[in-house]
Amino acid sequence: MIEKTDTPPAVSGDNLMIAVIRLPHISNFTDFHPLSNIDGLSLHFIDKPMDLSVFGAVILPGSKNTRSDLHWLQKTGWTEKVIEHASKGGYILGICGGYQMLGLMIHDPDGLEGSSGSSHGLGLLPVETTLSAPKTTTLTSFSWDDQAGTGYEIHMGQTIRGDAKPLFQVHSQNQTLCSHEEGSINKDSRIMGTYIHGLFDLPAITRKWLETIGHGHIHVDKTGGLAAREREYEELSKHFQKYINTELILDLL
Repeated sequence: MIEKTDTPPAVSGDNLMIAVIRLPHISNFTDFHPLSNIDGLSLHFIDKPMDLSVFGAVILPGSKNTRSDLHWLQKTGWTEKVIEHASKGGYILGICGGYQMLGLMIHDPDGLEGSSGSSHGLGLLPVETTLSAPKTTTLTSFSWDDQAGTGYEIHMGQTIRGDAKPLFQVHSQNQTLCSHEEGSINKDSRIMGTYIHGLFDLPAITRKWLETIGHGHIHVDKTGGLAAREREYEELSKHFQKYINTELILDLL
């Protein structure tokens, strides 16, 4: 279930509530669609700052303009709410631009996202990002401890990890074998960041994340995630072929 939430939702039994902060320039929002299909979990996209204590985890998503959205977090009061949630032991996941925002600083010396300069991050992970061209796009195979998966990266620049532990181990990019660490996770495993999109399309990685945030009892169907999305596309294709005269459309082109 996906909900747009402007006020703190009521806690419903053992239902795990996940908050995604709806950034003004949010990107790759389909990253979270598979979570909405998991029984016992509700997904909430939030615009306005609110008390986050009712949520089992908070996600900072990707952004098409990271520094602008970071300034929006600071201007609207979201920064204080996220930091407060972290100080109380809350779980936070940052993906791509969200990962960069969790760090100490974001530098944009060439003005790739607007005016050049540097911005202070939320300071929840000891990482520092410098934006630089070109934008890289990679198909990335990785593992999280004993769980393996494949996602994709699309971002500019590099993030230097301080004394945080790496989150993932990367084994190949664009089908070229490699071996390096990716992402960051803090010492108590409550604050995590990664550049890899599509995590929740992978049932094994989703289960691993739920275990890490203390909700390993929630069942994740091994045929869910990307497999479920592909089944939906197949059903849509069958429906389209049944009711649409494709030959007539092709003749008109």
